Amino acid sequence: MLARKNADRRRKLTFKGNEYVKANWNKNETLIQNYRRLGLLTNLNGKAAGGVEVINPEKKEETMEVEEVAQDELKELTEADIEELKKTLRPDEGLIQRDDEGNIIQIITGERLSHNDILDAPIVPVEAKTEFVRGLEAQAAAAAMGKGERHVASSEVQWLEKLTEKYGDDYEAMFWDKDLNRNQLTVAQIKKRFKNHKKVMAAK
Repeated sequence: MLARKNADRRRKLTFKGNEYVKANWNKNETLIQNYRRLGLLTNLNGKAAGGVEVINPEKKEETMEVEEVAQDELKELTEADIEELKKTLRPDEGLIQRDDEGNIIQIITGERLSHNDILDAPIVPVEAKTEFVRGLEAQAAAAAMGKGERHVASSEVQWLEKLTEKYGDDYEAMFWDKDLNRNQLTVAQIKKRFKNHKKVMAAK
C-alpha cells in the first residue's frame, strides 16, 4: 500500500531588494501578517500564500459595513455636515441615525466617486502609521535627493569594464557590438550606465 505525502508548499522568501524590509521581516509570520504589522498594506488584492487570519469567524460577510455611533453626535449634524461626513466614508460604509426611541431615521452612506471626482480631489498627505513606514519613507526621500545608497550590480561593472577595455569611450562602437551589447541598448542608454557607475564610484 502506497502512502501519499503532500509536499510542503511553504516557500522560503528570498530577499533580493531592500535591506530595510529584510531587517524588519519576521520569517515566522505569513506574507499578510508581515504586511499588516509593518503597515505596508491592509488588504492584498487576490489571495496570498500563507493564509489569512480569521478575526471574527462568526460574522458573516456583508455588502455594507454599518456602524452605530453616539446618537447625540448625529443629531447635531446639519445637511452640510452630513455631506461632508459622506466624503469620509467608503461606498461600503455607513452610519445609522436613530431617534430617541431607537427608530432608524436615516443611514448615512459613503458615495462612490466618479473618475473625474477622484482626479480633481486634493492630495492630502497621510501620516505614516508605523515606525517602519516612517523609516521607509525617509529612505525613499533621501534616495530621491541623491543621499541614498547607490548600487551597480557586479555583473554590470564587469560588462562596463569589458566595453571600456575594447572601445575606450567610443559609445557608438559599443552600440554595434552584438556580443557585448546583447540587450541592444541604445547609445544614450549605454552612456547612462557609465554615468551611473561613475557616480557610484565617486560617492565611495
